[in-house]
Amino acid sequence: MTNLAYTGNWAFSSLQDYAECPHRFRLGKIDKLPKPALPPDNPLERGNRVHDCLEHYVKGDLDTLDGCEAKAIDKFQALLDKARAQYSEGIASVEENWTFDRDWEIVERDDPGLWLWSKLDLNVRDELGLKTVVVDYKTGKSGYKAIQHLKQMQLYAAVTALRQPWADFIHVELWYVDEGHTNSRLFTRDQALAFVGRFEREAKKIYADRHFKPNPTKETCRWCPFGAKNGTGACPVSVR
Repeated sequence: MTNLAYTGNWAFSSLQDYAECPHRFRLGKIDKLPKPALPPDNPLERGNRVHDCLEHYVKGDLDTLDGCEAKAIDKFQALLDKARAQYSEGIASVEENWTFDRDWEIVERDDPGLWLWSKLDLNVRDELGLKTVVVDYKTGKSGYKAIQHLKQMQLYAAVTALRQPWADFIHVELWYVDEGHTNSRLFTRDQALAFVGRFEREAKKIYADRHFKPNPTKETCRWCPFGAKNGTGACPVSVR
């Protein structure tokens, strides 16, 4: 394989993929190798279905949450009903794509200079109170993901501060809809903007890399789409 630079855009998941295994990132994002189709019971597929259900419930397209696969969805009924009312009032939005260029300026999704892509599950705005709430739905188990989730909250705070400059206070919440609990952090605008430089440095590591060295371990290879055990076997150094 020739050494190639990455020229696409990134999201928080890109930072995580690259940190776990740069070579896996390359196979998927640069070489664009095919991945195996995911079965319906795959956690990612199930997570997508849960997100779709919650989106349509908040938007008023569904009357009940009876078909939602989230294991603890009953504990979020009141929160989702409140979000549903706020959406109908026009102060909440769902599944918005917030996109930025390399200068962290807001751009449209089809802009050729698109660099950072963030998707917000739920955003509730209180412009009179100078505060905004950003929510991300989490499926599956949260164990051992505390640091990862904190970093994600920090990135959400940063992009929200850029997207909504009127907000002095930014609440970022993770709703663990399978486990029945939430994680909430409050950031001031200055605190949120302070994260921009850190994430820019992390992202630039991807764009500066020319080798994308593999990190073969049982954990990184276990669910790799290019691995020898559960993937296509395209990675030559995959650990079974």
